[in-house]
Amino acid sequence: MKNPFKDKADPGELHSSPIVKRYENNPLLTAADVPYPATLVFNAGVARYRGLYYIAPRVDLFDEKRSTPALNICTGFGTSKDGLHFEMAPEPIRVHYKGGILPWVCDARLTVLEDELYLSFCFENQHSERPGIARWRGQGTDFDAVCIGVPQQRNMILFPEKVNGLYMRLERPSNQWHDPFHIWYSLSPDLRYWGDSELLLGCEDVPFATVKIGGGAPPVKTDRGWVLIFHSVDEDPIHQVTFPNGRKWQKRYTAGAALFSLEDPTKLIAITKEPLLVAEAPYETGDLEKLWVEFTVFPCGAVPVNDGKDLRIYYGAGDYCTCLATVAFEDLWKVMTPCSRLAEYANIPFRIEDWKKR
Repeated sequence: MKNPFKDKADPGELHSSPIVKRYENNPLLTAADVPYPATLVFNAGVARYRGLYYIAPRVDLFDEKRSTPALNICTGFGTSKDGLHFEMAPEPIRVHYKGGILPWVCDARLTVLEDELYLSFCFENQHSERPGIARWRGQGTDFDAVCIGVPQQRNMILFPEKVNGLYMRLERPSNQWHDPFHIWYSLSPDLRYWGDSELLLGCEDVPFATVKIGGGAPPVKTDRGWVLIFHSVDEDPIHQVTFPNGRKWQKRYTAGAALFSLEDPTKLIAITKEPLLVAEAPYETGDLEKLWVEFTVFPCGAVPVNDGKDLRIYYGAGDYCTCLATVAFEDLWKVMTPCSRLAEYANIPFRIEDWKKR
């Protein structure tokens, strides 16, 4: 059996799909929109809850030379009536856990589940990055941790409905020694204890991914299935750039969509053969003085609008700003190709000789 985890060739030149329309007033948020010290404002989870839009962008603060590590990383919190113009709270989100406040909470997603607003996130700490899920207290910027996981995990996303009586979350475990990374899911009876983990989408299933994939926004329910907006990464030295502070970057982050069964949200039924979004606009690429990474779009929010006819995709650009694009579902169905996962479960062996060829 051919090993589906073998690295794929460079996808080559990539462009955004013509069905995607960028918001004419992008970026939605930059550091200038946050009422406390900030350098970068990006990767924002967005949800519509009780008549308002809520946004939770990652906020990084660096010194003037943008040297690493960051001085601070946190998650902002804001509201909007139209999902376009956000008023940011005067202080960042606080996630309460075991009598304290979690440090460096970032890359958050927002999910409405059983009429509660939840934040899923990872947080950086001395013992590596850990994922978590927290429930909003209903006012201010305070959230209470419901569960905290073990390293190394990013891109944790709480599913907006129960599946066969169980809660579901998406996650992306990582191993710095071994690419590629894939999207997994776990189930829980109570949001605290999680198990029955299995593969949701493999990197090998995405035609324009070679290094890793990860969940983007919480899945959106439609009459055809659950739509997952995800990010996809390919890497090639030909893309390498050197930033003014000497950092080198050669990854390319794009965004695509996958469709999963209504009856069984773990079953893949279609995927976009090409990306929906590629970094191409002036606020997404080209300015190495302003951007933190090059060739990068990173979706974290997806909200249906216009009576469910269109989908708004909220995404980070260059780890610099928060942006918005819209796609009509009618057009999205036309660019999705029916398919199934190459690996039904994550239990396919590879031979040692295959490993040595990597």
